[in-house]
Amino acid sequence: MQTTRISAAQAAMRIAMTLATVATALVALPALAADSGCATVEVQNVRPKQGRLMVAAYLDVGSFRKTSASSLDLAAGDDATVRFQLCGLSGTEVALTLFQDLDSNGKLNTNLLGVPSEPWGASGSPGVMGPKWDTTRVPLNGEPIVVRMSQ
Repeated sequence: MQTTRISAAQAAMRIAMTLATVATALVALPALAADSGCATVEVQNVRPKQGRLMVAAYLDVGSFRKTSASSLDLAAGDDATVRFQLCGLSGTEVALTLFQDLDSNGKLNTNLLGVPSEPWGASGSPGVMGPKWDTTRVPLNGEPIVVRMSQ
């Protein structure tokens, strides 16, 4: 077996090229996630071990809060922060609405005035009057979408 010797400069160049390849791949990961039709969602302020998280994703103003492009129903889990993948998405924007169904009846409970009595949240900046397309839509660009639940 013949051994090939390389100089320190050649070794440094090979390492630099390898690192450049790895860096390029890491930069491309968010774009690959966006192209895959999936988004990483992080929900904060979840009540651990209580009920289910009900998530709906909308892709345009016409379907907002009418027909979701994707939805998910998952157990609240043990932690106050829950991360998951939401797939079935396309385009450049998405608006998420969600609530924690504490009594597992499949709907958001409200009081006599119509104010939610279960924790709720939405992407973007939904405001106190609830989510609207213009305040809830966020870029679908591979970056995690963070939603903070109400108390």
